[in-house]
Amino acid sequence: MSTLVRNDTNLQVMRLLVPINATDESRWGIRYALRQHREGKPIEVVLLNIGEPVTQWQVLRFRTQQEVAEFQALRAQSFIDDASAALVAENVPWRGLFRQGKRVFSILDAAEELECHQIVMPAPKKSVANIFCGGVVSGVRQEQRDVPLVVVNSAGEPV
Repeated sequence: MSTLVRNDTNLQVMRLLVPINATDESRWGIRYALRQHREGKPIEVVLLNIGEPVTQWQVLRFRTQQEVAEFQALRAQSFIDDASAALVAENVPWRGLFRQGKRVFSILDAAEELECHQIVMPAPKKSVANIFCGGVVSGVRQEQRDVPLVVVNSAGEPV
């Protein structure tokens, strides 16, 4: 396992995987990262957006798989650009990543592949509208391998 080291210290950089989408809740992980940074911990943030494969014939009747993938990649880039603004403002190292696939698998796979130290996700709200988000957090928790899951509230504090 390779380690990133900042030139000015001998501290290991903690790589955080923060899955993001268009929701404000997905930005809670960024608040957690900023808290870690403000406490003086060397961090790097990986902003991950996932596009689920489109298989509905109603869509594929008018668009090719390539057109759908290109559209998803463009949307992902806009989410990543928006989410990264707070990190850029505080000089926090980050990178963006788009993956196409099932959410839970894509999160766990990216965390392992990129040698992340934590996966940071928002605590699911108790509402019908957030059943899907809660399902992803629950799925990551159940399928979790070696990378710990940190669930955070709207202030970016672990819960």
